[in-house]
Amino acid sequence: MWLRFVAISAGSDHLLALTSSGRTFAHPISKLANSHGQLGFRKFDVPAQSSDAAPIKSSSRLPVELTPNAIADPYTKSSASSRPATSTSSEILPLLDDQNIRFSDSLFEIPVLKGIKVTQVIAAGRTSFIKTETGKVLGWGANENA
Repeated sequence: MWLRFVAISAGSDHLLALTSSGRTFAHPISKLANSHGQLGFRKFDVPAQSSDAAPIKSSSRLPVELTPNAIADPYTKSSASSRPATSTSSEILPLLDDQNIRFSDSLFEIPVLKGIKVTQVIAAGRTSFIKTETGKVLGWGANENA
């Protein structure tokens, strides 16, 4: 069955998309797509980017994890000897070019919203909102007063 998208809303670094059946998807536009948790998930994959030295097969994908700033590395100020080993994603992320339109080529369903029928999506700069079929409004992302 094909998905038919009926609404798309773009924030500064992410977008939300809504299907005719009420499923909600998000797309990371850049590496800042989840700086405040506005993406709705942390783990996804992107196409492997080739370098001049080592071309990558077009079907290759790289796992990426974008951790919100609020829960980022608690060991930032620790010495190297007391830091836990870094994940593959933290090694890959700095190498990815998010200025290229091909940074991410997929929409990803927001896992926590599976089974919840959504009627409206709104992506703001660092926040996301949805309206459910029952009229409830749910929001996530930046939780601050400007």
